[in-house]
Amino acid sequence: MEEQDQHTGRPRLRLEHVVWAVFIYCGLVTAMWPRRTYDIWWHLATGRLIVDTRTIPDSDPFTWTRHGQPWITHEWGWEVPMYLLYARWGHGGLMILRTAVAVGACALLAWLCLRRGAGPLATMAVGALAIFAARPLFNDRPQVATILFFVAMLCLIEMAERGRERWLLATPLLMIPWVNVHGGFIFGPALLGLYGACCFVRWVGQYRADQPLRPAPAILAGAVVLALAGCLVNPNGVAGATYPLDYIYGPHAWHKTWITEYESPDFSNPIFLYLGLLIVATATIFAVSQRRARLWDVVLTAAFLFMTLKWQRNVALFAFAVAPALAMHLSHVLDDLGLARLGRDPARREPLVLFAAIIAVLAVLASTAAPSALRRASDAFSTDMPVQCVHYLERTGIDGRMFNTYRWGGYLIWHLWPQQRVFIDGRADVAGRPLVEDWQKLHKLQDGWEEVLERYQIDWAVLSVRSPLCRALDLDPNWRRAFEEPTGRVYVRRGSVADRSAAED
Repeated sequence: MEEQDQHTGRPRLRLEHVVWAVFIYCGLVTAMWPRRTYDIWWHLATGRLIVDTRTIPDSDPFTWTRHGQPWITHEWGWEVPMYLLYARWGHGGLMILRTAVAVGACALLAWLCLRRGAGPLATMAVGALAIFAARPLFNDRPQVATILFFVAMLCLIEMAERGRERWLLATPLLMIPWVNVHGGFIFGPALLGLYGACCFVRWVGQYRADQPLRPAPAILAGAVVLALAGCLVNPNGVAGATYPLDYIYGPHAWHKTWITEYESPDFSNPIFLYLGLLIVATATIFAVSQRRARLWDVVLTAAFLFMTLKWQRNVALFAFAVAPALAMHLSHVLDDLGLARLGRDPARREPLVLFAAIIAVLAVLASTAAPSALRRASDAFSTDMPVQCVHYLERTGIDGRMFNTYRWGGYLIWHLWPQQRVFIDGRADVAGRPLVEDWQKLHKLQDGWEEVLERYQIDWAVLSVRSPLCRALDLDPNWRRAFEEPTGRVYVRRGSVADRSAAED
């Protein structure tokens, strides 16, 4: 129970409250500053389409190359609120959404660390490091929601470890929204399965010792079944539930060689500095701790460390998975050194004024950072985008078959659709390998690019100035440069419908 002041009977401020404040502050500042992500625009366009039509699309409406092809819109549950908030408050609405999710995940992480028995000082040190290590994933994409649901599932598992395994039966309350916001929902059943494997080892020992099996196998099995059933509650049923497997083993597995986030972390990049420190801290603290680690902690840490080193998109999951056990072991190390008594000795008088001052300072810092972050949002999301080219295209109403830079596809969809459909956008799974390879040939001027240009009968193109195709079109008498800005150029094929539209401007 929460300790109360002897004179007033009110809850007394303790160092644990500072822990919550530190975690919430770290969540705010890591999520508050906008990070450029090219996919934000087609997510917004999808949310707008769903709101306007009151239906979830099941075929591609945005490209002319794949128009009408099947599309599993598995992130609609994120795209709708994302669009509604953006329509109401612009980038401020997006900041509200991502910071709310980040704060929720960090608050659950604080609860989990303290629940494990970690001391406040160790919890704050490990928690801050873990949250900043996860910082690259706190952006406006739906995958940020996976962090929240992931930690929530870890909390349910911790309740089972504490002898309250019936909490695991609440897994559908997580899985149903999770399966409708991001493909990372696959980690829900995976965590339960991994936990079940660890429990099996424990059950063997309990059975040999003629002890009751804990957690109850029937409840854990029921939780797995309920989690899998919850995955089916999505607009696409079985196809939606098995969709993430396509990225690992199925027809979309090829795109792991194409998407940057499926690369290993580059530790020479400053953005992965905290991840490197977290990995070093994990190895060091586990090595010097005199306490035996739980099998669940070892397996969880090893599994997600491997996945993080393989694919950088799993950085946040590793950081949040390892933090509770790491905080507990660091707390034991500090206890052994006699350095962790503050906040854990009920008889010791605590500096309540200092605690209140720390919380107040963190609140002020967070509130002052918000306006600055919001002012930078517009620049962050427009940097390297063809802003002036889009204004030109909107003004001319240019017609014909478009070719475009891949990372600009979503931005062009947001501003030009439905009057104009793009050649390709960030949905590599919708595009398919043949189209992506054709795009690469043309945009990067690889062998066979002329054949691709003619086969698709491109009428006009909006290209990054860094594309080698710009040089080729400048030299081709059949093409002319219709508009340019520092980041991009618009080219039209002479004599095409696009050429006539551009000439009328």
